[in-house]
Amino acid sequence: GHVTGMIAANMPSFMAPLASQRTGLTTVAQPVLYWYMSGPWRGEIEFILNETDVVEPILETKIKGPQKEGMVSLNLTDYNISLKPGIEYEWFIVIVMDPEERSGDFLGSATIKYVKPSKELMTYFKSTPQDKLYCTYAQKGYWYDSIANVSDMIQHGNSSLRAHRGDLLKQVNLSKAATYDLESR
Repeated sequence: GHVTGMIAANMPSFMAPLASQRTGLTTVAQPVLYWYMSGPWRGEIEFILNETDVVEPILETKIKGPQKEGMVSLNLTDYNISLKPGIEYEWFIVIVMDPEERSGDFLGSATIKYVKPSKELMTYFKSTPQDKLYCTYAQKGYWYDSIANVSDMIQHGNSSLRAHRGDLLKQVNLSKAATYDLESR
């Protein structure tokens, strides 16, 4: 009732994994996963990682919500979790509105698969200049590496790449997240 209404008023209106609609690939067993939030959230966000056809989650944890609109990330290395090659995983980000009434959960989800690149492809990635790497990853279907690579460079002060990340997000119909990048450079 009343409490849920108050929570809803302080909630971000939008939360979405930075993910492609089809299963995105990663070249690493311990990728960094990103999502966009349209505003601050003072509470916690539940993060859940499931392996397809396995009942128990591989990882279930809570992280603090962000102080402001933007991208939030979780690094599987911090949790000592490695993806098995060739297996599809689904990950969820959840804000629990009311622990008694879980149907009201606010959530986003995406799928990921760790696929080891061939020796040729690894060589190709290694020979690509750092600032062009995200394009190369995206072209080869390694969506998660593309986002992680460009986001890492943005975090390290290369804000001109916000436009490029925005374009990547537009390609997968994440228009709200794209607008955040394209308008706030």
